[in-house]
Amino acid sequence: MIKVTFEAALTIELRAIAALNNRVYPLNAPEEPFDTSTPYLIFRTSEGLRTKDLDGYQSSKTVSGELNVVAPTYAEMKSITSSVIDTIISFQSRIIGTGGPYIQNITYEEPVEMYEDKPKLYRCVIDFEVYFEQ
Repeated sequence: MIKVTFEAALTIELRAIAALNNRVYPLNAPEEPFDTSTPYLIFRTSEGLRTKDLDGYQSSKTVSGELNVVAPTYAEMKSITSSVIDTIISFQSRIIGTGGPYIQNITYEEPVEMYEDKPKLYRCVIDFEVYFEQ
């Protein structure tokens, strides 16, 4: 099996959420024209921080990330946020994506909800951290 990066595996997992209809983007949504009448998700991840012990750096690492669920209605945002949280906590003790890393641990922070007046969209931000062997 070909190994894929954490980011690629995360994308596969998030695109499996039916309500997002494959609208999952790294860092930001596409430029105009962009359909804001349907929900989407924007994510950010880091390269991570490799574990270090007395023998030096190891192959395991911790990666931090942020998920932004964006939807035109509060109800959609709440429903999709619940699905996203269910998806990321399912990473615990399994390989993610197709050939992705085996996630040994995942934690997430309490989601933060907001309304963005200019685009008239609801957003929920979920910060998370995963630990895995490369």
